Amino acid sequence: MLIPLLDNPAYSPDEQFQATVLLSYTYKRLLDYTTALSWLTKAGQLARQTTRPDSNQTQIQAQLALSYQYAKSDRLMRQLERNHFRYLDPENRAKIVHQQGYLLFLAKQYPEADALYDRAMLDLQASSPCDMPMILVKKMQLYAAMNQMQRVETTLQQTCRYADSCGIVKYKIYAYDELKGIYKARHDLIGMAQATSVLDSLNQAYAQTQHMAELHNQHQTLEREKQDRQLATRQQWLTYALAGLGTLALLALGLWIALRRRRARQLRMEAELDRMRTELTALMTLSSSPLVPPAVLPMTPTAAPTPTYPPRLQRPDLSTLSDRQRDVLDGIVAGLSNRDIADKLFVSENTVKYHLKNIYVLLNVRDRVDLLVNLTGK
Repeated sequence: MLIPLLDNPAYSPDEQFQATVLLSYTYKRLLDYTTALSWLTKAGQLARQTTRPDSNQTQIQAQLALSYQYAKSDRLMRQLERNHFRYLDPENRAKIVHQQGYLLFLAKQYPEADALYDRAMLDLQASSPCDMPMILVKKMQLYAAMNQMQRVETTLQQTCRYADSCGIVKYKIYAYDELKGIYKARHDLIGMAQATSVLDSLNQAYAQTQHMAELHNQHQTLEREKQDRQLATRQQWLTYALAGLGTLALLALGLWIALRRRRARQLRMEAELDRMRTELTALMTLSSSPLVPPAVLPMTPTAAPTPTYPPRLQRPDLSTLSDRQRDVLDGIVAGLSNRDIADKLFVSENTVKYHLKNIYVLLNVRDRVDLLVNLTGK
């Protein structure tokens, strides 16, 4: 999760610096000091680009001093000390001073080492008291080398009090493991046996604690998986619900469009029926008008009739046609079939036939051919 962050330009140098430091801590806890040092070196390069380069570089120097081999770390610690441990918080300062004390212990400068241990404990007591056993166990080692076993026992008891008050079993294991090594170096079989017995009990208690922690972690994992499944189920149902609502909305829209079209057809049909009623009324009025019989002329002898030719067809009077009948007539002139005219006027084919029938009556023609002949004069 942290490594991709380092290649992402969206994150600032400060954020990338913190991610690199966290990676170094992770590998240090895994005792992979080579990789931890590699990430610390990378962090040192990033520190120059951050908003607080001096403070961040000092922190990296402190971490390098705690990760390097003693000879190399001593040089870094002396450099930090010359700067009066500037920018370091009390906890990191305590760890550096404690490391310096241990280097003095290795050099057999016991009083000087003890003084630095005490100095480190002052900072650690104020910043992280639960980590006091880290220095106290080193003091046990120092007092054993000084052959002051009473002080070893006193420091052991002090270590156990801190470990018990903070509930950190590993610090008690650390203390008794050191005590066992001290008795072994002194060839004190009784003391070594007693320390071993306590150490075995502590390891057993720690194993049980670890087992309980693992069970707790498993329980939390199962709870998270259960919550994830429930969330996935809720999301699935939500997806189904949204899909159902979408389908209903589409169906409702389709139904609304269908009803609108149906209503539009009904309105067109009603308008067409009104026109048809009007035309029918006009036809009935025309058919009910009294016919005037032709006058009977007396027969007189005349000369032989002169042969005549039929008069030319006159274009019929279209003023008697309604607008709809004119529309149908335009379709006929255009050469459209009854079906094409019906589609163009959004009416049925029977309605077109009805209008044609009325047109034939009003224009006094027999059929479509007769109508076209009268209209075109051909």
